[in-house]
Amino acid sequence: MEFADLHIHALYGVDDGAKTEAEMRQMIDASYADGVRAVCLTPHFHPGYFGDNFERINDAYSVLQEYVRRQYPALQVSLGNELRYSKGCIRWLEDGRCRTINRTRYVLVDFSERESGRGIVTGLECILSAGYIPILAHAERYAGLAAGLQDIRQLRENGVVVQVDIQSPGGGFGWRLARRARILLANHMADMVATDAHDLTKRPPGWKNGYRYLLKNYGEGYTEALCRGNALQILHSNSSEENANGSNRL
Repeated sequence: MEFADLHIHALYGVDDGAKTEAEMRQMIDASYADGVRAVCLTPHFHPGYFGDNFERINDAYSVLQEYVRRQYPALQVSLGNELRYSKGCIRWLEDGRCRTINRTRYVLVDFSERESGRGIVTGLECILSAGYIPILAHAERYAGLAAGLQDIRQLRENGVVVQVDIQSPGGGFGWRLARRARILLANHMADMVATDAHDLTKRPPGWKNGYRYLLKNYGEGYTEALCRGNALQILHSNSSEENANGSNRL
């Protein structure tokens, strides 16, 4: 199985992910060894925490591209951001300061874990209304969406893509997140998994254990869609068609 990871913090010196160029290379080495053949780097876009990191991201990405060109010609790399939703964030997307996934209309977006369910729904609807397709990052983390599945069901019907961290279902982040992730997966309300890797120790880019768990519990077809198929569809999506439809095609 070859994997596609659309949520990883491997670019060095730009957020709370890789700290050095060496660590960045090691994270990519580990991802490739696990079977990743498509990766979208998604540094945080959160000006309040990380300042204006636009140029630092470009510089680190150029270094990464050269490393991948020499070491892993079979690895497809692209660039995006993980947008922290806040008032006025649509402007950052429209002026290009916050990058969408591989220049498509898809945007990876997260919220404070303390945000209410209504606040998350309202924020995602705002992004949809602006013509973008939000990918809700690590959906299992939000207690405000955990009381039932109705909000998630409605969001997906409206076009939101739901991402779960691959470590969560097997208990890598504790039993509460495992339970929430398993509920989403059992009801086929997760669209893709990703590592959300930040380093090589506490949050490494490990796929194999998570993949085995998914395959055992949810079957080959759904696991392939979660680990590869839907992510590749996003990476290669036709932005004009997506925007015209106003919904995703997953």
